[in-house]
Amino acid sequence: MRLLNVSILTAGFIGLTLLPLSAAEAGSNKWHNSDYSGCSSNNSSSNNDLCESALGENIYDLVDDGVQSGTDPLNSTISVNGVNISVSAWSDTYGKNDDLVVDAKLEKISDYYGYGVTNDDWETYYNPDHAIDNVNKVNGNVTDFDFVLLSFDQAVSVTGASFSWLYSNSDSQVSVAALDSISGLTSGSQTWSDIVADALTTASYDIENCDYVEHRADFDISDTSQYWLIGAYNTVFENIGGYIGNDAFKLSSVGFSVANDSPPAPSAEVSEPTTLGLLLAGVFLVAWRRKQL
Repeated sequence: MRLLNVSILTAGFIGLTLLPLSAAEAGSNKWHNSDYSGCSSNNSSSNNDLCESALGENIYDLVDDGVQSGTDPLNSTISVNGVNISVSAWSDTYGKNDDLVVDAKLEKISDYYGYGVTNDDWETYYNPDHAIDNVNKVNGNVTDFDFVLLSFDQAVSVTGASFSWLYSNSDSQVSVAALDSISGLTSGSQTWSDIVADALTTASYDIENCDYVEHRADFDISDTSQYWLIGAYNTVFENIGGYIGNDAFKLSSVGFSVANDSPPAPSAEVSEPTTLGLLLAGVFLVAWRRKQL
Protein backbone atom coordinates (compact mmCIF):
# COMPACT_ATOMS: atom_id res chain seq x y z
CA MET A 1 0.00 0.00 0.00
CA ARG A 2 1.14 3.52 -0.75
CA LEU A 3 0.98 6.06 2.08
CA LEU A 4 0.63 9.68 1.00
CA ASN A 5 1.31 12.58 3.33
CA VAL A 6 -1.41 15.13 4.02
CA SER A 7 0.10 17.81 1.80
CA ILE A 8 0.11 15.49 -1.22
CA LEU A 9 -3.46 14.40 -0.53
CA THR A 10 -4.63 17.98 -0.15
CA ALA A 11 -3.01 18.94 -3.42
CA GLY A 12 -4.69 15.98 -5.10
CA PHE A 13 -8.13 17.25 -4.10
CA ILE A 14 -7.69 20.65 -5.72
CA GLY A 15 -9.24 20.51 -9.16
CA LEU A 16 -9.54 16.76 -9.64
CA THR A 17 -9.91 16.04 -13.35
CA LEU A 18 -11.57 12.90 -14.60
CA LEU A 19 -9.83 11.28 -17.51
CA PRO A 20 -12.33 9.27 -19.55
CA LEU A 21 -10.92 6.24 -21.30
CA SER A 22 -11.60 4.50 -24.58
CA ALA A 23 -13.08 6.61 -27.39
CA ALA A 24 -13.51 9.61 -25.12
CA GLU A 25 -9.81 9.68 -24.34
CA ALA A 26 -9.00 11.86 -27.36
CA GLY A 27 -11.71 14.39 -26.50
CA SER A 28 -11.93 17.00 -23.78
CA ASN A 29 -11.81 15.85 -20.17
CA LYS A 30 -14.94 16.10 -18.05
CA TRP A 31 -14.85 18.33 -15.02
CA HIS A 32 -16.96 17.29 -12.05
CA ASN A 33 -17.75 20.31 -9.91
CA SER A 34 -18.21 18.23 -6.78
CA ASP A 35 -17.49 18.65 -3.10
CA TYR A 36 -14.41 16.52 -2.47
CA SER A 37 -14.20 17.24 1.24
CA GLY A 38 -15.33 13.70 1.97
CA CYS A 39 -12.23 12.30 0.29
CA SER A 40 -10.03 13.31 3.22
CA SER A 41 -12.36 12.05 5.93
CA ASN A 42 -11.24 8.41 5.84
CA ASN A 43 -8.73 8.85 8.64
CA SER A 44 -9.68 6.08 11.04
CA SER A 45 -7.17 3.25 11.12
CA SER A 46 -7.50 -0.48 11.71
CA ASN A 47 -4.30 -2.49 12.03
CA ASN A 48 -5.87 -5.93 12.01
CA ASP A 49 -4.54 -8.92 10.12
CA LEU A 50 -6.86 -8.31 7.17
CA CYS A 51 -5.48 -4.84 6.51
CA GLU A 52 -1.88 -5.97 6.71
CA SER A 53 -2.16 -9.18 4.69
CA ALA A 54 -1.51 -9.47 0.96
CA LEU A 55 -4.49 -9.23 -1.37
CA GLY A 56 -3.45 -12.36 -3.23
CA GLU A 57 -0.78 -14.17 -5.17
CA ASN A 58 -0.79 -11.39 -7.79
CA ILE A 59 -1.71 -7.72 -7.38
CA TYR A 60 -3.15 -5.69 -10.24
CA ASP A 61 -2.67 -2.00 -9.34
CA LEU A 62 -5.02 -0.01 -11.55
CA VAL A 63 -3.27 3.26 -10.71
CA ASP A 64 0.37 2.21 -11.21
CA ASP A 65 -0.15 -0.52 -13.82
CA GLY A 66 -2.71 1.46 -15.79
CA VAL A 67 -5.96 0.37 -17.41
CA GLN A 68 -6.78 -1.00 -20.84
CA SER A 69 -10.44 -0.29 -21.52
CA GLY A 70 -12.49 -3.09 -23.09
CA THR A 71 -13.70 -6.66 -22.65
CA ASP A 72 -11.02 -8.49 -24.68
CA PRO A 73 -7.83 -9.07 -22.64
CA LEU A 74 -6.01 -10.45 -25.69
CA ASN A 75 -5.92 -6.89 -27.04
CA SER A 76 -4.71 -5.46 -23.75
CA THR A 77 -1.22 -4.12 -23.06
CA ILE A 78 -1.78 -4.46 -19.31
CA SER A 79 -0.02 -7.59 -18.04
CA VAL A 80 0.55 -8.74 -14.46
CA ASN A 81 2.92 -11.71 -14.14
CA GLY A 82 2.05 -12.83 -17.65
CA VAL A 83 -1.72 -12.40 -17.27
CA ASN A 84 -3.30 -9.83 -19.60
CA ILE A 85 -6.18 -7.79 -18.18
CA SER A 86 -8.75 -5.37 -19.57
CA VAL A 87 -11.38 -3.39 -17.66
CA SER A 88 -14.84 -2.10 -18.62
CA ALA A 89 -17.73 -0.36 -16.82
CA TRP A 90 -21.41 -1.38 -16.59
CA SER A 91 -24.55 -0.01 -14.95
CA ASP A 92 -28.34 -0.47 -15.03
CA THR A 93 -29.39 2.83 -16.56
CA TYR A 94 -31.46 2.02 -19.64
CA GLY A 95 -35.02 1.06 -20.47
CA LYS A 96 -38.52 1.90 -19.29
CA ASN A 97 -37.88 0.62 -15.79
CA ASP A 98 -34.27 1.86 -15.69
CA ASP A 99 -33.00 -1.59 -14.78
CA LEU A 100 -31.38 -2.94 -17.94
CA VAL A 101 -27.60 -3.28 -17.74
CA VAL A 102 -25.62 -1.38 -20.38
CA ASP A 103 -22.05 -0.24 -20.78
CA ALA A 104 -20.98 2.82 -18.79
CA LYS A 105 -17.86 4.98 -18.68
CA LEU A 106 -14.75 4.14 -16.68
CA GLU A 107 -13.29 7.24 -15.04
CA LYS A 108 -9.79 7.84 -13.71
CA ILE A 109 -9.82 9.94 -10.55
CA SER A 110 -6.55 11.93 -10.66
CA ASP A 111 -3.09 10.33 -10.47
CA TYR A 112 -3.46 9.29 -6.82
CA TYR A 113 -6.85 7.64 -6.75
CA GLY A 114 -8.37 4.64 -8.42
CA TYR A 115 -11.20 4.33 -10.90
CA GLY A 116 -14.87 5.14 -10.77
CA VAL A 117 -17.85 4.81 -13.11
CA THR A 118 -20.20 7.39 -14.60
CA ASN A 119 -23.46 6.16 -16.11
CA ASP A 120 -26.23 7.78 -18.13
CA ASP A 121 -27.82 9.18 -14.95
CA TRP A 122 -24.75 10.77 -13.38
CA GLU A 123 -24.87 14.34 -12.15
CA THR A 124 -21.86 16.67 -12.32
CA TYR A 125 -22.80 18.50 -9.14
CA TYR A 126 -23.32 15.62 -6.71
CA ASN A 127 -20.66 13.71 -4.81
CA PRO A 128 -20.00 10.73 -5.23
CA ASP A 129 -21.56 10.16 -8.64
CA HIS A 130 -18.18 9.73 -10.35
CA ALA A 131 -17.39 6.75 -8.09
CA ILE A 132 -18.49 3.11 -8.40
CA ASP A 133 -21.72 3.54 -6.46
CA ASN A 134 -25.36 2.73 -5.80
CA VAL A 135 -26.13 6.33 -4.85
CA ASN A 136 -28.56 8.18 -7.11
CA LYS A 137 -29.81 11.67 -6.32
CA VAL A 138 -31.80 12.30 -9.50
CA ASN A 139 -35.39 13.01 -8.48
CA GLY A 140 -37.80 10.27 -9.47
CA ASN A 141 -35.08 7.82 -10.47
CA VAL A 142 -34.31 4.45 -8.94
CA THR A 143 -30.95 3.37 -7.58
CA ASP A 144 -28.33 2.51 -10.19
CA PHE A 145 -25.71 -0.14 -9.46
CA ASP A 146 -22.28 0.52 -10.98
CA PHE A 147 -19.87 -2.36 -11.66
CA VAL A 148 -16.54 -2.90 -13.36
CA LEU A 149 -15.79 -6.04 -15.33
CA LEU A 150 -12.24 -7.37 -15.17
CA SER A 151 -11.48 -9.61 -18.15
CA PHE A 152 -8.44 -11.90 -17.81
CA ASP A 153 -6.86 -13.90 -20.63
CA GLN A 154 -6.94 -17.03 -18.48
CA ALA A 155 -8.97 -18.39 -15.59
CA VAL A 156 -8.16 -16.79 -12.25
CA SER A 157 -9.61 -16.56 -8.77
CA VAL A 158 -10.08 -12.98 -7.59
CA THR A 159 -9.03 -12.92 -3.95
CA GLY A 160 -9.69 -9.34 -2.90
CA ALA A 161 -9.77 -5.67 -3.79
CA SER A 162 -8.60 -2.38 -2.31
CA PHE A 163 -10.23 1.01 -2.57
CA SER A 164 -8.60 4.43 -2.36
CA TRP A 165 -11.75 6.19 -1.13
CA LEU A 166 -15.04 5.30 0.55
CA TYR A 167 -18.22 7.36 0.72
CA SER A 168 -19.10 5.78 4.06
CA ASN A 169 -16.47 4.62 6.54
CA SER A 170 -18.91 2.79 8.77
CA ASP A 171 -21.16 0.92 6.33
CA SER A 172 -19.64 0.04 2.95
CA GLN A 173 -20.15 -3.20 1.06
CA VAL A 174 -19.01 -4.57 -2.29
CA SER A 175 -20.63 -7.22 -4.50
CA VAL A 176 -18.69 -9.69 -6.66
CA ALA A 177 -19.54 -12.25 -9.35
CA ALA A 178 -17.60 -14.74 -11.44
CA LEU A 179 -19.15 -15.08 -14.90
CA ASP A 180 -18.90 -18.06 -17.22
CA SER A 181 -19.77 -15.81 -20.17
CA ILE A 182 -20.31 -12.08 -20.73
CA SER A 183 -22.91 -12.49 -23.48
CA GLY A 184 -25.74 -11.66 -21.07
CA LEU A 185 -23.88 -8.67 -19.66
CA THR A 186 -23.18 -7.19 -23.08
CA SER A 187 -26.62 -7.96 -24.57
CA GLY A 188 -28.20 -4.75 -23.29
CA SER A 189 -31.38 -6.66 -22.49
CA GLN A 190 -30.73 -8.19 -19.05
CA THR A 191 -31.10 -6.99 -15.48
CA TRP A 192 -28.60 -7.64 -12.71
CA SER A 193 -30.92 -10.43 -11.50
CA ASP A 194 -30.73 -12.08 -14.94
CA ILE A 195 -26.95 -11.84 -14.97
CA VAL A 196 -26.66 -13.21 -11.44
CA ALA A 197 -28.89 -16.17 -12.35
CA ASP A 198 -26.34 -17.30 -14.95
CA ALA A 199 -23.22 -16.49 -12.91
CA LEU A 200 -20.79 -19.14 -11.67
CA THR A 201 -20.89 -17.60 -8.20
CA THR A 202 -21.91 -14.34 -6.54
CA ALA A 203 -21.18 -12.81 -3.14
CA SER A 204 -21.14 -9.59 -1.13
CA TYR A 205 -18.59 -8.45 1.46
CA ASP A 206 -18.04 -5.70 3.99
CA ILE A 207 -15.23 -3.29 3.14
CA GLU A 208 -12.69 -2.86 5.92
CA ASN A 209 -11.77 0.74 6.67
CA CYS A 210 -8.02 0.23 7.03
CA ASP A 211 -6.57 3.74 6.73
CA TYR A 212 -7.28 6.98 4.95
CA VAL A 213 -5.73 6.04 1.60
CA GLU A 214 -6.50 2.33 1.28
CA HIS A 215 -9.49 0.22 2.28
CA ARG A 216 -10.03 -3.40 1.38
CA ALA A 217 -12.22 -6.48 1.19
CA ASP A 218 -11.03 -10.08 0.96
CA PHE A 219 -13.06 -12.54 -1.10
CA ASP A 220 -13.40 -16.22 -0.19
CA ILE A 221 -14.49 -17.45 -3.62
CA SER A 222 -12.96 -20.70 -4.85
CA ASP A 223 -14.37 -20.57 -8.38
CA THR A 224 -12.10 -19.53 -11.23
CA SER A 225 -13.11 -17.57 -14.30
CA GLN A 226 -11.86 -15.16 -16.92
CA TYR A 227 -14.60 -12.64 -16.13
CA TRP A 228 -15.16 -10.95 -12.77
CA LEU A 229 -17.63 -8.24 -11.77
CA ILE A 230 -16.81 -5.96 -8.83
CA GLY A 231 -19.25 -3.23 -7.88
CA ALA A 232 -21.47 -1.36 -5.48
CA TYR A 233 -23.43 -3.50 -3.01
CA ASN A 234 -26.46 -5.13 -4.64
CA THR A 235 -28.48 -7.62 -2.61
CA VAL A 236 -29.31 -9.78 -5.65
CA PHE A 237 -25.63 -10.83 -5.58
CA GLU A 238 -25.93 -11.64 -1.85
CA ASN A 239 -27.79 -9.92 0.96
CA ILE A 240 -25.45 -9.46 3.93
CA GLY A 241 -27.63 -6.92 5.73
CA GLY A 242 -25.86 -3.70 4.80
CA TYR A 243 -27.71 -0.54 3.83
CA ILE A 244 -28.14 0.10 0.10
CA GLY A 245 -27.82 3.66 -1.14
CA ASN A 246 -24.61 4.80 0.53
CA ASP A 247 -22.05 2.48 -1.09
CA ALA A 248 -19.50 4.28 -3.21
CA PHE A 249 -15.79 3.72 -3.72
CA LYS A 250 -12.86 4.13 -6.08
CA LEU A 251 -11.23 0.86 -7.07
CA SER A 252 -7.43 0.97 -6.81
CA SER A 253 -6.19 -2.64 -6.94
CA VAL A 254 -7.33 -6.24 -7.29
CA GLY A 255 -5.71 -9.41 -5.98
CA PHE A 256 -5.93 -12.64 -7.95
CA SER A 257 -4.46 -16.13 -8.15
CA VAL A 258 -3.96 -18.03 -11.39
CA ALA A 259 -5.94 -21.25 -11.71
CA ASN A 260 -3.87 -24.44 -11.47
CA ASP A 261 -4.69 -26.24 -14.68
CA SER A 262 -1.77 -28.68 -14.51
CA PRO A 263 -2.76 -32.26 -15.41
CA PRO A 264 -2.83 -34.72 -12.51
CA ALA A 265 0.31 -36.73 -11.84
CA PRO A 266 0.27 -40.23 -13.41
CA SER A 267 -0.99 -42.91 -11.10
CA ALA A 268 1.57 -45.18 -9.44
CA GLU A 269 -0.81 -48.13 -9.64
CA VAL A 270 0.18 -50.98 -11.97
CA SER A 271 -2.38 -51.52 -14.69
CA GLU A 272 -4.23 -54.83 -15.01
CA PRO A 273 -2.58 -55.81 -18.37
CA THR A 274 0.87 -55.21 -16.88
CA THR A 275 0.05 -57.40 -13.88
CA LEU A 276 -1.17 -60.21 -16.15
CA GLY A 277 1.99 -59.97 -18.26
CA LEU A 278 4.23 -60.29 -15.23
CA LEU A 279 2.27 -63.33 -14.03
CA LEU A 280 2.60 -65.10 -17.40
CA ALA A 281 6.32 -64.27 -17.55
CA GLY A 282 6.74 -65.88 -14.14
CA VAL A 283 4.94 -69.05 -15.27
CA PHE A 284 7.14 -69.36 -18.37
CA LEU A 285 10.28 -68.79 -16.30
CA VAL A 286 9.35 -71.58 -13.87
CA ALA A 287 8.55 -73.96 -16.76
CA TRP A 288 11.89 -73.18 -18.48
CA ARG A 289 13.92 -73.82 -15.31
CA ARG A 290 12.19 -77.17 -14.76
CA LYS A 291 12.97 -78.14 -18.34
CA GLN A 292 16.64 -77.34 -17.79
CA LEU A 293 16.70 -79.64 -14.78
